[in-house]
Order: sequence, then structure tokens, then C-alpha cells
Amino acid sequence: MKRPVSLSSALLAAFAVETLSSTWCLKLHSWIPVFSILYFLSGLAIAGLLLRLPELRVPALAKSPWRNPAIQRSAILIGLTALAIYSWCLYWFDDMPIDITNADMLPIIKVMAERFLAGRHSHVYDPIPTIWHGVQPIYLPAMWLPYVPSIALGIDMRWTAIAGVLFAFGAFIFLYKPSGSHGPISGSPGPVSRSHGPISGSQGSIPGSHASFFLGVLAFLLFWWIVADNTPGIVSVSEEGVVIGYYVFLVLALASGKPWLTGIAISLCMLSRYALVGWIPAYMLWLVLEKRTRQLSIISLTGILCFVLLFLIPVGGATVTRLAHLPGNYVSFAARVWKDSPDVFSTAPGLAWFFGRNGTTILHCLLIFFTFTLPMIFTIAATRKQTASRKQTATNEQPAPSRPKFANIPLAALKLSLVVFYCFIDVPYLYLFYTSSLVSLIILTLAIRRPAAGPAA
Repeated sequence: MKRPVSLSSALLAAFAVETLSSTWCLKLHSWIPVFSILYFLSGLAIAGLLLRLPELRVPALAKSPWRNPAIQRSAILIGLTALAIYSWCLYWFDDMPIDITNADMLPIIKVMAERFLAGRHSHVYDPIPTIWHGVQPIYLPAMWLPYVPSIALGIDMRWTAIAGVLFAFGAFIFLYKPSGSHGPISGSPGPVSRSHGPISGSQGSIPGSHASFFLGVLAFLLFWWIVADNTPGIVSVSEEGVVIGYYVFLVLALASGKPWLTGIAISLCMLSRYALVGWIPAYMLWLVLEKRTRQLSIISLTGILCFVLLFLIPVGGATVTRLAHLPGNYVSFAARVWKDSPDVFSTAPGLAWFFGRNGTTILHCLLIFFTFTLPMIFTIAATRKQTASRKQTATNEQPAPSRPKFANIPLAALKLSLVVFYCFIDVPYLYLFYTSSLVSLIILTLAIRRPAAGPAA
């Protein structure tokens, strides 16, 4: 009898396909359309498989965390990672200075930050005459405000984005737990081990040592592609490191179960890039269906406060109306990119290449439609299944262990939202796709780690 594919095997396989399809396989240029489809399907698979996992939670720290050998090892590894990133950044910064001939994102953000520092808050979003004969700044406040300190101090503003990348990989190192080692958590059973515990080493899955090793290899390949190879330009020309840091923070906030932390993370993500726009209504609906009114109130209040602090106070209310009309310009912008830089569409794992230069309007309509409908439908369907599963448990009709547990609906819907948004985005710049990849990495790390045995440290 053929042995069924285990949950951990399926998750790792999907993450491997997603990682390789957006990194090293892109060197095979003629196969990029195939890898685009694989990237899309593997992301959907990860979102679906998350529903079968026990509830994922950030592990609780021990009482004296810095005396824990595992935390000490993690701190050393994070330090070595920072040193490696620093060395590579010095090379890439020197090789590719900030200039609009290389990329215009950082020069635009620099002007916005300089206007803010000069006290011209109401003029931050005015056209910039010195860049492309008057380019209109489009970056949301949580995207450009983090760059203000580095510009004020006169240091290279790219270190701000690098801090986001280091935070993402640092979170992975802290959470990563090779089989047989004592991770940086207390040994007492905690939230991470609820609902039958993590997936590795159970129910015929990949042994924990193999699963953690395989995940570590994939993390290294992703790290090396972003930092050392620098093909996507995240290190040298992109602002995306900030967004990566925000979305990893959101995953950790959701897994922590702290609504105020989740509210802050949602605000930072939404006020930096629109990728979260379809997930927020679905998440709010899930809170309502689950009757978590207290969490909904805290998250909503936190979001309002962050909107006031990060948006209304720095740039004023008139800017809100101005930025609200920007998405309508994306179709014309995509047409210009098709004319000036068509290679953008053939070198990234997005689906825009299949629609061609004449299909940008259709693609944009599909982007809007799927962004808002799929997370909502997914959330409603999963919540109904979860309710049915609970009723089975209440009547002592225990569901089969292989059936979905529906304990990670917000995280699964988040992954689905990111996959849909970036795969159907009008202009698929390569650096955009690694936010979703790092989100997958952190989720898989939480899923595969195993609880430590023994007393609390």
C-alpha cells in the first residue's frame, strides 16, 4: 500500500517550490513562465495546508532568557548574520550608489524625508521637479518615515531597509530549532504545543532532524539570494526591506495572540504597501464570527491611533484624499513600464507576462477582484468548517487526526492574500516577491519546531 504524503512533507515541498521558483530557478530565463505558475500554486498550497496545522504560537521565553544556552547561540548566530550582511552591503553600496539611473525609489523617498525634516510637512507629496521632470511621490508614510533618522544622521539610508531584512532572518534564527536541541523557550508545555503539538516527527511525517535541516537549507538559499547574489536589488536599490520587516512582525504578532501588537503590525503593513487591503476585511470578519469583540475593539483602536500618529499628524488629512486616487493610475503606469522596461515582466514570477502589454486593464481588474473576494471567501468557508469541527468534538464525534484543524485561519488567509496580490500585481518588480517568501519562512519555522523537554530554564 502506498504511504500517503505527510503534512510536513507537503508543506516543505510547497515552500521549496515557492523559494526556488522565486530565486535560483529564475536564472533559467526561458523557464520563468513555468516557475511563475509554480510559484503561484505553491503559495496557494501553503495557505491551504496551514489549515491542517495545530495552532501556531510564538513560544514563551524562559524566566532568565539570557542564561539559556539556546538564546546565547541564537544571539551569536544573529550577530554573525549581521556581520555577513554588513560585509556584503558595503560591497553592494559601493558598486551601486543611490541614483535615479539605477532605480528611483530611494531617491524619491530621500526627497520626501528631506522635506519632512525641513518642516515642509504639507508639501511632502508635492511633485519632485528634479526626478523624471516632476514625478509624483506615492509612498505611504510607514514606508518613508523610517528613513528619516538615517537621512537626518547623514548615513546611507539603505541601512534602514537592511534592518528590516536582518529582523526577518533574525526572527528565523531565534525561532529555528534543530531536532534534539533545546530552543529558546521554556520547557513547560505552552501554546506552541497545543492541539497535538507541532507537525514534525509525528504521524508519519518527516523526522524532525530532516525537516529542520531541509528548512535551514531553504532559508540559507533565500538569504544568499537576497544578500549575496542581490539579483532582486533588495540590498542595493530597493526600499522593500522595510516592508519585509513589517510583514514578519505581523506574523509574529498574530502568533503571539496579543491584539494590541497585531493592531500595530496591521497599521505598519497597511501604511507601507496596499498588499494587506484584502486581508483586513477578512480578518475583521473572522473576529466577528469568532465573537472576539474585545480583540476587535483593541485592534481597531490601535489602528486608529497609528493612523493618526503615522499619517494625519505627519502629512495632514488632505494627503489622504490625494493618495486614495493613486491606485487608479496603476494601469497607465504599467503601460509605461511595458514600453520602457518590458524585461520587468519576463524576469519575475508574476502573472502579468501572460496578459501581455494589451491585457493590463484585465489584469488590474482581476487583481482588485481576487484581492478582496478570495480572502473573504476563504475565511468564511474555513470558519464554517471550523464551527462544524467544534460541534463534532462537542458531541464526542472526534474528527480524524488527518482532517484540517482550522486553527490558523488568519495566518492562512494572510498568506493567500499576499500570494494573490503579488502574483496579479500590475508591475511585478522582482524585489516585491520576497515579503511573501519571508512570511512563509517564519510560518514554517513555527510549524516545524518541536517543544523542548525538561523543566523551565
